[in-house]
Amino acid sequence: MPELQTILDRIDPASSLDEEDLYNTIVSAQYIGDNDDSLLFDLGDDRRARVARDEFNGDAPFEPGDDIAVLVEEQRGDEWTGSVRKAEKLAIWRWLESVHQSGESVQGMITAENKGGLSVDMGVRAFLPRSHVELHRIDDCKPYLGCHETFEIIQFDKKRGNIVVSRRKILEKEQQKERQELIENLAPGQKHEGIVRNITSYGAFVDIGGIDGLLHVTNMAWGRVDNPSQVVSSGDRIEVVVLDWKPEKKRLGLGRKQLLDDPWEGVEQRYKPEQIVKGTVVSLADFGAFVSLEPGLEGLVHVSELSWTRRINHPGQILKKDQEIDVKILSIDTKKRRIGLSVKQLEENPWVVVAENYPPDTRLTGPIKNITDFGLFVEVEEGVEGLVHVSDISWTESIGDPSEHYEVGQEVEVIVLDIDIDKQRMNLGIKQLDADPWEKAEEVAIPGEKVDVTITKLTEFGAFAELVEGVEGLIHISELSEERVEKPAEVVRPGQSVTALVMKFDPKKRRIGLSLTRDELPAGESQLREYSDDDSSSTTLGDLLGDQLDASDEESD
Repeated sequence: MPELQTILDRIDPASSLDEEDLYNTIVSAQYIGDNDDSLLFDLGDDRRARVARDEFNGDAPFEPGDDIAVLVEEQRGDEWTGSVRKAEKLAIWRWLESVHQSGESVQGMITAENKGGLSVDMGVRAFLPRSHVELHRIDDCKPYLGCHETFEIIQFDKKRGNIVVSRRKILEKEQQKERQELIENLAPGQKHEGIVRNITSYGAFVDIGGIDGLLHVTNMAWGRVDNPSQVVSSGDRIEVVVLDWKPEKKRLGLGRKQLLDDPWEGVEQRYKPEQIVKGTVVSLADFGAFVSLEPGLEGLVHVSELSWTRRINHPGQILKKDQEIDVKILSIDTKKRRIGLSVKQLEENPWVVVAENYPPDTRLTGPIKNITDFGLFVEVEEGVEGLVHVSDISWTESIGDPSEHYEVGQEVEVIVLDIDIDKQRMNLGIKQLDADPWEKAEEVAIPGEKVDVTITKLTEFGAFAELVEGVEGLIHISELSEERVEKPAEVVRPGQSVTALVMKFDPKKRRIGLSLTRDELPAGESQLREYSDDDSSSTTLGDLLGDQLDASDEESD
């Protein structure tokens, strides 16, 4: 903004104006002197104006004879009242109006932050919207307070006393010139200093002279970067290199790590498989932990390499970010830039010891640590568990829900079936502690021969009878009597001993068919029909045994 006096010098002297023209007019008047409450100015033609002393907060800043701009307001008798401060403001408003009309720029100082932007002092107060402070959006306006800047007036309303200015317009004009020169000469490999304008989850946008380029998170540093704000901050000035430039799409790819030493250079000379080194945990993921061996050089400890015995669902169960740990190098792949690390292999594999101490057929006792739908996990040694599959719990009973028969913490005797050291699995059995009763039943239940059995359960479609302990066969309702039978209870009862003909013995399906009406197998018949309660579908032994229990409960009632 030009000096105020330069603006005021353009104002006509009061002596050149007629009486009626003095009202609300800025004139050049000569300072005469002062009294207790006023400063006196000579308007010429024996006319004087009084200006209140409190406009100056003390002594008059003028010397007698100085020509001063005064706003003549109204006449009171032989004198006029006026204002020097209002004259200054109005002169500035007139000048700013001419600046706005001509499109010139204007200087001002940013004085305060307010809702939506900043206040600017240009002799009068103007408003600088937040969106017009910079070329890009800013979150913090405080660094601009007290700064002298150049602005363009974008709105001017003298009646409402409203002036809106823009710094962005000035920057855009300057940038456009620089930008055009940069576009014409931009090429991959060039180094530029840029300003970080915006940070996202996938990188940062950097202004290198009017053109925004993307510095992707993978090009910020050689090491893993989980959050771009760990490397750069908004407003940072950083050096970048042009990786890719597509002017037709206005896409600019930038890199920062390419200006730094590549830590993978010579990595095979510094590190070897089986080597034990120190590292720092830099990131935790569901599948493992990333460990920094040196700046920019990281390896992965897969979740399976954290412990020989513990079930690790997330590495955070045993590791923390920034924790310093020892690791063993498993592999180095310079092409894929991957280093495999292990924590558990710093110690001896306990499964090797377990395999030596518990060979197959070893009997042992241990607590149940967990129960699932498919079996029981039994602790063999601290941290080492074996599985008793549901199919290895009982020879004769179909176990649908193991939790109905066992409790966590219960001590059980088991036998080792097999151990897989590589997969870290041990299969245990409970039923194998005893001989398979079906092997004994096979000696007794010979198709075509009779055997003494005991009725154990009645159902709507027949009766179950025990041949040997734990093994039962089915006497279908049609095989109970030569006469039509409506209910099995008409012929037999639980606990009754009878002699039955073995019609079929199937050890694979574990089914035995019996008959009370026959003395020998029908000629040419080699298979037992699949009996069911509605005689329309096959019935498994498990289904029939379930019906047996229900029938027994009903009879006990």
